[in-house]
Amino acid sequence: MQLIWLRSDLRAQDNTALTAAMERGPTLAVYLLSPAQWRSHDDADCKVDFWLRNLVELEKALGELNVPLLIREADTWDQAPEVLATLCTQFKVEGLHLNQEYGINETRRDQAVQKAMEKAGVHFNSYLDQLLFKPGSILTKTGNYFQVFTQFKKVCYTRLHEAMPHPVRTPQAQAAQSMKSDAVPEQVKGFATPSKALRDLWPAGEAEARRRMDAFADEQISYYKTERDFPAKPGTSQLSAYLAA
Repeated sequence: MQLIWLRSDLRAQDNTALTAAMERGPTLAVYLLSPAQWRSHDDADCKVDFWLRNLVELEKALGELNVPLLIREADTWDQAPEVLATLCTQFKVEGLHLNQEYGINETRRDQAVQKAMEKAGVHFNSYLDQLLFKPGSILTKTGNYFQVFTQFKKVCYTRLHEAMPHPVRTPQAQAAQSMKSDAVPEQVKGFATPSKALRDLWPAGEAEARRRMDAFADEQISYYKTERDFPAKPGTSQLSAYLAA
């Protein structure tokens, strides 16, 4: 059994870890609720609500792939190694798959989880997924970091022209499993549910994210430079919430 640990990558399409896991064999997905950790990061009520609503949409997409979505709680990220190790033992997981995150707390969390997996005899697999380049891989000819942005940008453009990354293919549905997905909670303790008016401004799901991206690329991008600083105008992509989920 393979396990994908979902974090800020709540999508079924172009998800490196999900595709890799399903190529290895039967796959489960898990999402950890971490309310104490989120409060320490001062995450807003509307942000947590947006995550939950995206989980609901993702559960439907994973259902089409016959991948059960499990919901577990690790109140703080210090508890993540134990929670995941217990899950791996319960379902005889051979490999844990995740997409890399780069914040300081996220890095420490993942390092601790990796150690726990090694101790449990579970293969730990992490993937470059959210970035075009691995952090620290764009260097000068002498192997140092760039100090001038324009030179850094030129090297990035050159590499992208040489090998533009392609979306990861969506995996084929696996054989149906007897296990059912857990119910996604409507609310997490300590985080209030936002008003309907606010929620309606930010519909959840991959389809809405793609719609906004297409609208920005086809229409708004042409006047982004002149209207991005005027809040009363729809001059920005309004994609940030989706990129963070």
